[in-house]
Amino acid sequence: MFSSTRPRSPASPLPTQHVLLSRLFWLRWAMVAGELLVLAGAHGWLHIALPVPELLALIGLQTLINGATWLRLRWTRPAEESELFLQLLLDLAVLTALLYFSGGSTNPFVSFYLPALAAGAASLAWPYALLLALCALGAYSGLVYVYEPLHIHDQGQAMAYHLAGMWINFSISALLITWFVSRIAAAVRSRDTELARARERQLQSQRILALGTQAAGAAHALNTPLSTVAVIAGELRRDMATQPALAAYDEELRVVEEQIAVCKAALESMRQDADAQTRNEDSAPITPWLTTLLEGWRLRHPAVLLSAEVHQPGWVAARLEDLSQILLTLLDNAAHAVRERGSEGRVSIRMRAADEPAGSPAQKAAIIEIADNGSGIAPELLQRLGRAPVASSSGGAGIGLMLAFASAAHLGGKLRLHSTPGQGTCAELRLPLSAMPSPGPAD
Repeated sequence: MFSSTRPRSPASPLPTQHVLLSRLFWLRWAMVAGELLVLAGAHGWLHIALPVPELLALIGLQTLINGATWLRLRWTRPAEESELFLQLLLDLAVLTALLYFSGGSTNPFVSFYLPALAAGAASLAWPYALLLALCALGAYSGLVYVYEPLHIHDQGQAMAYHLAGMWINFSISALLITWFVSRIAAAVRSRDTELARARERQLQSQRILALGTQAAGAAHALNTPLSTVAVIAGELRRDMATQPALAAYDEELRVVEEQIAVCKAALESMRQDADAQTRNEDSAPITPWLTTLLEGWRLRHPAVLLSAEVHQPGWVAARLEDLSQILLTLLDNAAHAVRERGSEGRVSIRMRAADEPAGSPAQKAAIIEIADNGSGIAPELLQRLGRAPVASSSGGAGIGLMLAFASAAHLGGKLRLHSTPGQGTCAELRLPLSAMPSPGPAD
């Protein structure tokens, strides 16, 4: 919004299928680590005769598959569902070979099939998940009849070893399944939240588009009657020169002429903003631009006392048409709020850099505060302002604030309202700073 250098674009998020492939990548590493620990314990501690070279070769094959998966994750093309299915099918094939050389279905670690099936059920469409389950069932059934039996020297401890292995297998499988499914569930919840926000933004954009279309139509419709009123005012001014009796209405006619000029200036400003947006030239130093905006606003509200602290040398504002709409809406609301206080009514606008904690990595921001000493806003009404149309004592419907909130979000900022009944209201517009400009010399 305010800048002295061009902002850096954020990194693009990983596609959903890449996230699933990444989960599978880490799940496979956990499986490899568990297999190595089991092999070391069975061969080195329990002294069970196992074909260690064959088993290590299969675990090495799993490592190579995972290395290829790591390279695949570096590609920008999203992983297809058939690719995920093939990865899980390879895991089942390697696990089946490991079990074949270590007792088949009698191996207490035969339920290592379950983490792979859980990953498939959470990641794949039901035809792929069902096919994967059938493959695992077929492999398990084959291991009942075809396998290399385990040779345990201490037959008296065979049952104890088997029970201990089943406990370890259950613990590892439970941890892997819980980790994988919880991560997938968190990713799904995050995606659903983003979809809900996207739908809300789309609905809000549709409402704003409808309001913008109505505003454009209203501006076009006002042009002709405004020109007619200006012609009549000019004729009255000419008649006043020849008819002294009309001189008593000179002050009223001057006010009418001023208000006509303000309306014409507003319509011309809308046209210039549209042209600037088309040419992409909508940026300017913030202090002179905002000073000019406030001078025009004072013509519309001459009875309101406005104090301004907007001197920020070196700051440049972009998207001026959106920022202008936000500030004018907030200033108009503040003027309506102090109308009942008469000469004691005060409105202030202040621009400053946001105070960030020392060493904070958060992006710096500019803050524009617009405060008044009016009667304040009731808490129940404050919660609805900017989110839905509301009726107000001044005859408004809260549509301007809805547009202001939406425009602030569109600019990457945030608009907040703080109010204490009987003491006034403060609107805080927070906009991102791509780079904090260094203070310039005083004017």
